[in-house]
Amino acid sequence: MSKTPSKSAQSLNHHFSPKEITSPNKDSTGISKTVYTHLTNLHRLINDWTSIRSKGVQICKSLSALKLHECEDDYYPHQIKPLTESLLNSVDALKDVVDGVEIINSQMNALSQLQSNEEPIINTWSVGEISSNVGSICDALQKELRLKQVITENIAHCRDQNLIEVYASAWEFEAYFNMEINSYLFAEVGLAGIT
Repeated sequence: MSKTPSKSAQSLNHHFSPKEITSPNKDSTGISKTVYTHLTNLHRLINDWTSIRSKGVQICKSLSALKLHECEDDYYPHQIKPLTESLLNSVDALKDVVDGVEIINSQMNALSQLQSNEEPIINTWSVGEISSNVGSICDALQKELRLKQVITENIAHCRDQNLIEVYASAWEFEAYFNMEINSYLFAEVGLAGIT
């Protein structure tokens, strides 16, 4: 029968200690994680915007159909009031989204000031480039919100068939916000496209 070899005192004192491998782009301040978190939150907010906008489009189309077919000079159908209230709720929800995007925008501006160099923080994008894109998204959503507020204030009282159709179209086809332009930002960090 064989015997297990015993360890010598010298081999017991030699301990393995792992060494950290450093990389040239090591993010010691955690900026990349913070930026990724902000972009994930922005992505969620834009998805919310898209679904709220879709609901608003349906409401505007219902208002348009109702007003075009049932409104006369001295009569408003009773269905207009709940539809208008639903549209007001949609605008309030869009405002909440814009408020969230404004917070992310201000935080990204602060992060871009923390990183003064233009080294990529996430794949090929620097904090400054990401901040600039977030600022563009914020500006576009603010303009879209103002447009949708004006539409909401006027659509229930409008009697012009062509203008009602313009209002409904403005909810559906956004004049200021173009998601395709901003999709590269989300693709770069591995987030799915906005639908």
